[in-house]
Amino acid sequence: MDDDPPGEAASEGPCAAVSLQVVAAAAWHVVRGRSFSDFPRVLTFLQNVAETAPELVPFQHLVKLRLGLQAKIIMNMFQEDQPQEIIYHAMDIYFPENEAPLCHSKATAQDLEVVQIVQENFRILVLKLLGDCTQKEIYVQKYLELDYGEAFMKVVEKLFCDYLYELEQVLPDPQFQMLLEAASIQTPSQLPQPSATILNQYLSAIRYQQACYAEAPTSPSHPSCTPRQSEDKDSYTSPFSSPGGSWNMDSSTCISEGDSHCQFLETSEDLVPDSERSTSPFQVE
Repeated sequence: MDDDPPGEAASEGPCAAVSLQVVAAAAWHVVRGRSFSDFPRVLTFLQNVAETAPELVPFQHLVKLRLGLQAKIIMNMFQEDQPQEIIYHAMDIYFPENEAPLCHSKATAQDLEVVQIVQENFRILVLKLLGDCTQKEIYVQKYLELDYGEAFMKVVEKLFCDYLYELEQVLPDPQFQMLLEAASIQTPSQLPQPSATILNQYLSAIRYQQACYAEAPTSPSHPSCTPRQSEDKDSYTSPFSSPGGSWNMDSSTCISEGDSHCQFLETSEDLVPDSERSTSPFQVE
């Protein structure tokens, strides 16, 4: 790790660091528990950290994590059959028309172009479903779980755990008693207040993550995650498919190296390895 960690999070003193760790534990519990109604608060947490430590993780890692959380918020609204006006409003928040990509000093022009295409493809799909109740019903019943179900969330969760691991590297070693005291006197960013059990689980998860990183070989081999091809030639193609680039969303390729940055394979693998669809979210061809 660099001698000078990115951002100011580690230099604001132990109280600020402890408070941030409490919020991180709360956000981890929300994602792990699939508390979709609190995902907007997790996005706020990511935004706040990004403002302080913009280079904590590579651009591709951060944008995939954010897009994954945002897409799940929208698709969960379809699963809950929420009113159209609520979904339209959420789209204007998370996938506004002609939105500029997330700023990041390490983002390439190709990265930014792919993000714009991804966002627009998702917006087109959602507006199409909102405009046709029959198509929406078919998509929700037949395809939503394949594209945005538990397999999707497991990858998003892994991206988030890797993100939290990188965050903990620039913070002091967490002390359980200090975290417990901080959690008892604050409401972290409106996220559900973490209990002693949640804090203990979070610390255990981070230590497990550290152990996995420490045991990772220098040049690991990564299993193929090529999706099974579907015989159903339907009209629903992945909203996150686009020409001109290829991003691998398999966060298992993220290993700790000298600069604490994650390395991503540039292959056209599938975000959701267990998807039965020939295309799936975040795959760019």
